[in-house]
Amino acid sequence: MLNTITTAILIGFFATAIWAPILIQLLYKMNLVVKTIMMPDRSNEEFMKIHGHKFGTPTLGGLMISVTVAIVSLFLIPEPNLRLVFILPFVIYTIYGLAEGMLTYGRKLSTRLKALDNSFGVRLGKLVLLYLITLLPLILLQNHYGLNSITFLGIIIPVNAVSIIIGSLFMVFAIYGMEIIDGADGLATGLFLIALAAYIVISAATGHTELLPIIGLLIGSCIVYLYFNINPARVFMGGTGTFPIAYSLLMFALITNTVDIFFIMGLAFWAEVTSSFLQIFSMKFLKKKLFRIAPIHHYFEAIGWPETKMVQRFWLAGICFALLSLWIFSVTR
Repeated sequence: MLNTITTAILIGFFATAIWAPILIQLLYKMNLVVKTIMMPDRSNEEFMKIHGHKFGTPTLGGLMISVTVAIVSLFLIPEPNLRLVFILPFVIYTIYGLAEGMLTYGRKLSTRLKALDNSFGVRLGKLVLLYLITLLPLILLQNHYGLNSITFLGIIIPVNAVSIIIGSLFMVFAIYGMEIIDGADGLATGLFLIALAAYIVISAATGHTELLPIIGLLIGSCIVYLYFNINPARVFMGGTGTFPIAYSLLMFALITNTVDIFFIMGLAFWAEVTSSFLQIFSMKFLKKKLFRIAPIHHYFEAIGWPETKMVQRFWLAGICFALLSLWIFSVTR
């Protein structure tokens, strides 16, 4: 088992290390770098104060993770059903992240496109599309991996049409929580690595050792990405990395039947998406901001925390939540 996970980590590490510099140079050459302009209403003024110095850094760097993991998984995962339920949604989420990344790139060059993308209708439309995409992996897990039920807080929930429809809503919430935390150097990747390390323990303890090669690949690939993303970042992840990695973590939680454990492990993610939702709701219906800027990690920067201090404290919080979740797992399973 130790050999399996370490081998997968090393393969993911070296495969990504070969591909990463090529991708970064390609992103520079294609001018796919972070750019933004001040909105006429100055609604993004706080963000520009905090992160204006990062303009010109390549984005879509998550491709160094998603491309590596998707290709290597074809050869490293022996089970056909596991290859199907992991790789197909993983690739679809990567494509969705690429499309959203290109839209984000475009809106930072046009006030009209930015205003459109920030509108309630467009945001709702993207959520609906993501919801429809999220139905697929649950259906695949039920039909091709024998996922018949999950346990949440001691309640056994059968996996059927109704629970898939409802469960996909919660998955969208979770995926966006893990996506929007990608807003500071090293923040998302560090928290992903903490959660992935915790799932090595959980996968081994539940007997789902077939997941270890996937977890190892993701860890090895994320380590290389973090090297380029540590402050000052040379590349940003974007949805091409956050969406497929978020799906991977949710898949591990579903297969190991630890959705409730993952809920505790990911409290930092849920704080992010909740703060963002409350901000959007307040601005739409109450016509005022609840926070100077959202999601919550940007708020801490806005009140004066240096970016590195904020990121490191979020990492510490992630470690604490992971340890708490593993302790709860050990006494309840």
